[in-house]
Amino acid sequence: MGLMKKGMTILHFDDTYYEQQRLRKFPHEEIDFEKLQHVNLYCELDSLKILQKKLQKRNEKGITFIGSGNYHYVSFLFLKEITKPFTLVLFDNHPDLGTVAEQEQNLLSCGTWVSYALRELPLLQRVVIIGPTTAMPHQAFDSRVVIFPFDGSHHYSRKSILSAIHTETVYISIDKDVLNRSEAVTNWDQGIMNSETLLHDLAFILKNKQVEGMDVCGEEQISPVQAFLPDFQKVIRKNEEANINILETCLKAGAVQTRGA
Repeated sequence: MGLMKKGMTILHFDDTYYEQQRLRKFPHEEIDFEKLQHVNLYCELDSLKILQKKLQKRNEKGITFIGSGNYHYVSFLFLKEITKPFTLVLFDNHPDLGTVAEQEQNLLSCGTWVSYALRELPLLQRVVIIGPTTAMPHQAFDSRVVIFPFDGSHHYSRKSILSAIHTETVYISIDKDVLNRSEAVTNWDQGIMNSETLLHDLAFILKNKQVEGMDVCGEEQISPVQAFLPDFQKVIRKNEEANINILETCLKAGAVQTRGA
């Protein structure tokens, strides 16, 4: 088991990752989308086609760092590449299912991409969402969606989470807004999960399932001018540390898999 595909890709929708020099020291490839228009929060069809065409050509398909949660919908394009029945495991403070009205608009956005994927991808068998602190009552939940909310009163064993995943093949998407603000700082409201829980859950899934790929988003949007200020430097270092911990958890799982082969 473990991460089936290797390598790391960093996407540049803005300047976020240029300040994360420790992360960029790991072997990786980079793809620049900074000049691409109509991609912030929502993605228009023409821009989506450009994104898909460029992403299909990437060599490193193991783990992708997307950037701000505003671009989380890019995960949909990675799910489209999977050729066997699979489960999406999403760590996120928001279910990203959208409201009923948003679902009816059939528009791909950072807040609706999960529902969009359920509608468009027949190989997607189930979505397991771990970590949201709120599930709005006006959201229409598909019967294929299982949610493990984190609101301070629920405690889940890792075996119970694993039992909700019925396929051998899994794709994992992580939005760091699932973490509390002492662990990461994002541009969205955040949950209460700690990094230890996230990393242990991640390692457990990597150990027990064939993970087709992974992505990570949830960067704070910081301008080049702000990046020089001490408070924002602390934010950058905190988010970079979270990214490296996630990456190293994947690399460690891959090393164990190689030794066991």
